[in-house]
Amino acid sequence: MIDAHIATRPGSPQRPNEDSYAAVADLVVVADGATAPPSLGTGCVHDPRWYSRELTAQAAAAHVRGPGASLADILSAAISATAAAHTATCDPNHPGTPSSTVVMLRARHEALDWLVLGDATLVLETPAGLSTICDDRLFRTNKDLREQVLSTAADDPERPARIAALVDAQRNFRNVDGGFWVAASDPSAAHKALAGTEPISAGTTWRAALLTDGASAAVDTYSLTDWRGLLDLLDAAGPNALLESVRKIENDDPTAHRYPRIKRSDDATVAYLTGAPA
Repeated sequence: MIDAHIATRPGSPQRPNEDSYAAVADLVVVADGATAPPSLGTGCVHDPRWYSRELTAQAAAAHVRGPGASLADILSAAISATAAAHTATCDPNHPGTPSSTVVMLRARHEALDWLVLGDATLVLETPAGLSTICDDRLFRTNKDLREQVLSTAADDPERPARIAALVDAQRNFRNVDGGFWVAASDPSAAHKALAGTEPISAGTTWRAALLTDGASAAVDTYSLTDWRGLLDLLDAAGPNALLESVRKIENDDPTAHRYPRIKRSDDATVAYLTGAPA
């Protein structure tokens, strides 16, 4: 069983939250829908919010139907089902078809299974130590274009065009060997995820945080604390306190000068999990 405390906040009150999560007794899934500049098109009548919500729901359903399946197989089934849900109205083969990052954790008897796909982050602490897993393959692509965005203030009129150029270029590297992998329409992407199993003795306590990049920014962008300190903060004050700290930093730096970043404020979700395998 998992004791889960989850909080999520939109990056802006003017935009819907494109993060999503699903939790059942022994599995938690957190997804972050990828924002696409309207000028680029997606071939889809649905938005990233629809995609991330559909994906997490399908992942939870796949787990309930086949609890013995690997997390990669569960995510693969969820990607297939989500693609099937909109093939009649959309073009899932469009290079900009809605997509999402995913982080999953499942508690089994004397083991914890985990999966990370895209730039989500898992922080896991067991008696064996602290592990932080983030799929950084996205950041190995289009470095020059990313630097052009980061060097431009958030209120600069050229910034939207630079972001669009970056996203357009990234599409050439999405879900191809040598690029980066996310959940979109190709179920094989699930088997490109970072995944593993952490053995743990029965009755031993553990704790973990599943974070979208808007929440992991507390450590990897703003240096609010380190990863163990993040778990301590979540333990002491809960996930809402972490997200409030992130928003305060962002509100104090509205032009992204002190902390260069792609978005002034991003959707942010954190699931803080503790427990011992049943």
